[in-house]
Amino acid sequence: QKLTGGVMLSRNNDFVVFYRGKDFLSTELAEALLERESSMKSLQDEEQARLNAKLSFTSSTEAFIESTVAGTLGETLEANSKYGNELDGNHVDKMTRTVEAAKHADLVRELEWKLALAEKRIAKAERVLGKVETALNPTEDTKPPETITDEERFMFRKLGLRMKAFLLLGRRGVFDGTIENMHLHWKYRELVKILVKAKSFADVKRTALSLEVESGGILVSVDKVSKGYAIVVFRGKDYKRPSMLRPRNLLSKRKALARSIELQRMEALSRHIGKLNRRVNQLRSELVQVEDAKGQGDEELYAKLDSAYSSEDEDVEDEDDEAYLRSFDNPIVRATVDENETAIADSESSYSNDDDSAEDNGDCDEDEVNGVEYSDYDDDEDCEPAVISAGDFQRNLYSGCSDGDRLPRRRG
Repeated sequence: QKLTGGVMLSRNNDFVVFYRGKDFLSTELAEALLERESSMKSLQDEEQARLNAKLSFTSSTEAFIESTVAGTLGETLEANSKYGNELDGNHVDKMTRTVEAAKHADLVRELEWKLALAEKRIAKAERVLGKVETALNPTEDTKPPETITDEERFMFRKLGLRMKAFLLLGRRGVFDGTIENMHLHWKYRELVKILVKAKSFADVKRTALSLEVESGGILVSVDKVSKGYAIVVFRGKDYKRPSMLRPRNLLSKRKALARSIELQRMEALSRHIGKLNRRVNQLRSELVQVEDAKGQGDEELYAKLDSAYSSEDEDVEDEDDEAYLRSFDNPIVRATVDENETAIADSESSYSNDDDSAEDNGDCDEDEVNGVEYSDYDDDEDCEPAVISAGDFQRNLYSGCSDGDRLPRRRG
């Protein structure tokens, strides 16, 4: 009974009966309960200590709270009464002029940044154009040009202007396909009429001289017609068809289009740079007037500057020209480039569309659309060409060309 802690109920010679009691617990369970009770007691003591510390801290803080005037209206009024000075009218005008001068100086810097960006773009276009023109090698003259008499020139000009079949020369200019189509025309005719739609007569002269040199023919005349300019070229009296119709020294159709795009980009950038230079110079002169203004501010000048030189957003071009050029020699991308060229050609005017089809087919007829058949020459022309001598024609042709335009010569 002492060892177990129980209660003896009965005993006899055979056995003894013990009862464990109502509050009996095993040794492990008793130890766990004691440990849990001690941990809960420690947590209660810790919480009570935290509450006591909080109450003591709050009471000590409230004892030292004092009123302050920092950031209040009273402090502001006091500071103004001691140190503040009211701004007079002259000071306000001076500050206005300073602000306007700083504003327009920012506009000048913005325009100068745009100018630098445009110059960088035109330099990039020049590099790309130089890369495209590596395959361009114009023909130089090795033999004296063949001449024709005044009577022959008059008749060839008259017949050439009346011809129904013609070639169209578009934005690509003179490339290998153009010379090939001229030789295809000369297979059945002695003359070929080429229609050119150019901005100036000087461009037409350069094109005519290039056609004469590269094809080996004789330039007959350059005339203004309803569709632009007509160039008539005679194949020559001793014409022999070359074994290779496409000259290797000229650009292909794809590279000629790339060259045309780069030339157009350079022209547009040149105009843009000139416009920016004029705006910068004018704005600088107006800025000097703002700085020299004394006394009352010139509100009219400020209004004029605000309306004339408002900032504009400049589109940043991210077209990778080098990747575009690499597509010329990439057979995988070549099909995609051809589709893009077709889309570009479709967006041009109806004249440009006729130009591409004519360059591909090598022949155009003014009455093919209506289904009317005529001979190559129309004798019912109302306008008779004037008689021009060979010497006068050569002098008029080369009079408007620079020295650089006269470098190419006729192929022998």
